[in-house]
Amino acid sequence: MQKVLINQYKRQDVFQCGHKAHFKFEKNVSVYHVLKEKRCYPEGCVYFLWKCKLLNKGHSCPKRYQHVGRNCFSCKNYFEEKITYQPEILLNKEEIEDFQRELEEFEDWLQSVVGKRIEFSGTLNSVKPHFKKKRFGSKEILNFPGFLISFKEGYLDRIFFKDHIFLTISRKTQENLKFAKGDKVEFEAFLRTDKGRIILEKARYVEFLEKRKEAFWNLSQAIVAKNTGTEFDCQPEKCLVCEQGCLLDVIEKEGQHSKTYRHLFCLAGVTDPENCVYHLAKKIKMVKT
Repeated sequence: MQKVLINQYKRQDVFQCGHKAHFKFEKNVSVYHVLKEKRCYPEGCVYFLWKCKLLNKGHSCPKRYQHVGRNCFSCKNYFEEKITYQPEILLNKEEIEDFQRELEEFEDWLQSVVGKRIEFSGTLNSVKPHFKKKRFGSKEILNFPGFLISFKEGYLDRIFFKDHIFLTISRKTQENLKFAKGDKVEFEAFLRTDKGRIILEKARYVEFLEKRKEAFWNLSQAIVAKNTGTEFDCQPEKCLVCEQGCLLDVIEKEGQHSKTYRHLFCLAGVTDPENCVYHLAKKIKMVKT
């Protein structure tokens, strides 16, 4: 029987959390976030809410600050409120046992392949420019290292991975091979993880089993999108599945500290996801042609 795996780290049907940061995801959080990043199950996690005695009562700050920040720590009006959040598990006893067994099997497999070159075959789901933003205080730099290819499923060596897999390629590789949605390919690549995602990189021996005549991203189009695209601090579901929406890796540095998170980047330059008419305009164009 063929061995089938899914990405247990990216499951969002296991845990739920009431922290306000998760409200836009309907309180659903990934297994990776809970068990690996925050490590907050079952003990929970503690947050300190920064507050000001003056601002809370509607008074103005002597230093004219509009909100509480790091510069307020030494002020006599500053105080903290300790808040504890504990993830809620959504599974029953039998489902929990199944999940623990499946997670252990997934992690054993992952440990055996991370950092190694493996064979992969699958059908491209999307090809999009890959952007990374670095923030140093008020300074921002948007880099364009290459392209990001996604697969909804594929074969990793002899394992059928029925979940999302990503491949990073350089600008030059896309210029030479012209990857497009629907292409069936096989190649060798190194496997790594990124916040629970399965990432393939440094592909070689690329062979097209089927080459589609779909439109593909070229370098000039990607550069235009980089300069005219828009960034959202949320990740609307309709944007994530849209051909013009891609995730933007943001690295924010402040002194010795740094944090990494993802925003949504609209390649079409739409300024408001709620009022987006991209798909409607596309349908009208198809009818006219």
